[in-house]
Amino acid sequence: MKLTLGLAPGASLRAKLLYWLLPPMLAVLLASLLVSYDVALRVGNDAYDGGLLDDATDIAGQIRFSTGQPSLDLTAQAREMLTSTPGDQTYFRVLNSRGETVAGENALPLPNGFAAERRQLAYYDASVRGVAVRAVAMALGGPDGAGTATVIAAETLRRRVGIQHRLLALVLLPQLALIAAACAIIWFGITRGLRPLRELTQAVAQRGWNDLTALDSGRTPREVRPLAEAINGLMRRLSSAREGQQRFIANAAHQLRTPLAGLIAQTEVALAEGEPQAHRAALQQLRAASRRAVRLVNQLLTLARSEPGNEPGVRFGPVDLAQLAERVTMDWVPEAIACNADLGYASDCETAITEGDELLLGEMLSNLIDNALRYGRRPGTVTVSLTSRPQLEISVQDDGPGIPEEELERVFERFHRVPGSPHSGAGLGLAIVREIAQSHGATVQARRVSAAGGAIVVVTFA
Repeated sequence: MKLTLGLAPGASLRAKLLYWLLPPMLAVLLASLLVSYDVALRVGNDAYDGGLLDDATDIAGQIRFSTGQPSLDLTAQAREMLTSTPGDQTYFRVLNSRGETVAGENALPLPNGFAAERRQLAYYDASVRGVAVRAVAMALGGPDGAGTATVIAAETLRRRVGIQHRLLALVLLPQLALIAAACAIIWFGITRGLRPLRELTQAVAQRGWNDLTALDSGRTPREVRPLAEAINGLMRRLSSAREGQQRFIANAAHQLRTPLAGLIAQTEVALAEGEPQAHRAALQQLRAASRRAVRLVNQLLTLARSEPGNEPGVRFGPVDLAQLAERVTMDWVPEAIACNADLGYASDCETAITEGDELLLGEMLSNLIDNALRYGRRPGTVTVSLTSRPQLEISVQDDGPGIPEEELERVFERFHRVPGSPHSGAGLGLAIVREIAQSHGATVQARRVSAAGGAIVVVTFA
């Protein structure tokens, strides 16, 4: 598995955690490895450099000055001891104050800028006939300051390189083992840490489609608890939606049963009558019952269509509420005349553009006007108003008995009718208004016009 996948969309949470945890940890371990290796290398170099200095000091102890000139007289055994080191080749060189070789390997160079008269001591890397060596140069003076000499001791790097490799292995192997152990611990820790998510997944996966009870979030870790509570919130909303749907279906079936039963009864009456006049009266009753059934079905379809996500054909776009309100009001004039009501329209703007579905907004206004005509006085006045200041609002006002204070909120519930209402209806008109308003981001409110009566319903667009 590539760690680069840790940031890919849809990658597992474990991979993402490893992506963010392993690279920093590996970087820290690598830095620790480099520091440890550098420290071990320096310690080894210092030890070998100390040995070189001891060799140079031993050679310096054998130098004799005569009239300011150094000389070195070594026995063959002493020379063998100086130049033979197990595993390496050792070189030495003694120079006088003029830089002339007094004894030793003439090919062994001095370090750059070395001055014997300043009594310097210098470690440096060099080569003798193409062979890399590590060298130390030290300056010393003759008795009473008469004359100077330079002593150089050097050795090849085989033992140094060998000890460096061993040190690297000694440092690297524990570090690699530590890295492997850390990776295993992180993997185990992440796996254990993700266990509550797996348990939560299993708890949700094992549920049936109708099990919407809340999950037990008391035992979940604090970091996972918001997820469990969010799922519980979703469960509550789904349960509420399911209960509302069941109530809607039951109420719709109950409301449809009445006009359908009336249709059947009127049909049976018409079939039983033999006089043409009786047939005509029965047919008129059938027509009225059919219209009520059709209106109820249309209201139910509109209510379902206005709910978010239920109608893929709903397309929001720019709608001129001023033109729409005027047109819908004009369409209801014949019905208002039949009800002996004065239907008027007033607006403070020529255009009022908003985003919405024109058919749904027209249905919303139609339901408001229909509701006002049903419950207004006979004769009476119904006024449709549109204002754009300070907010875009459309309202319908009647002069009927009004709505009791305790019913101002409940009138928007589905199938709810104000007790004692004189007119028949399914109680869906204002429910449809609220659903359409909410789907357009608007709010709807019902108010009493005055203590004497009258009701006004106001839809406010954001």
